[in-house]
Amino acid sequence: MSKDQEQVEDTSSPKAKALSARLSAVQALYQMSQNEQSVRVVLDDYLHSRSGMEIDGQRLIAPDGALLKKILFGVDERRTELEAVIDANLKKDAQDRDVEPLLRAILVCGAYELLVQDIDKAIIINDYLNVAHGFYERSEVALVNGVLDSVAHVFE
Repeated sequence: MSKDQEQVEDTSSPKAKALSARLSAVQALYQMSQNEQSVRVVLDDYLHSRSGMEIDGQRLIAPDGALLKKILFGVDERRTELEAVIDANLKKDAQDRDVEPLLRAILVCGAYELLVQDIDKAIIINDYLNVAHGFYERSEVALVNGVLDSVAHVFE
């Protein structure tokens, strides 16, 4: 890691690093579902190969590694429980359609954090809505908002 890269990481706010960890967790979970890779392999890739990458001339903010690891291993350990809670909280109209893998990854990561994190649930939901906005239009973002809000009430 170069000195310039370290400076970029050191000056990133904890909030930006947390959002980057959440985005990375969603992408990693999606990658795992598509490529059948283990948590350890994908985590190593995101922490060591993708951290600080440049896309379109902009350096990505390095994720909070501890949060990324916590989300990925937590989701892996509690996947069945999380999927059941998500499915139970999908509205009637959404239950009739398949929730595609990337959207499901957003929901599962968000649900895991709502279950275990001791920070304000609104912060968690807002970050996952920001992640969803990066990939989807309003209807899917609204679905994420509705499901995660319902899940947050289940876990209170």
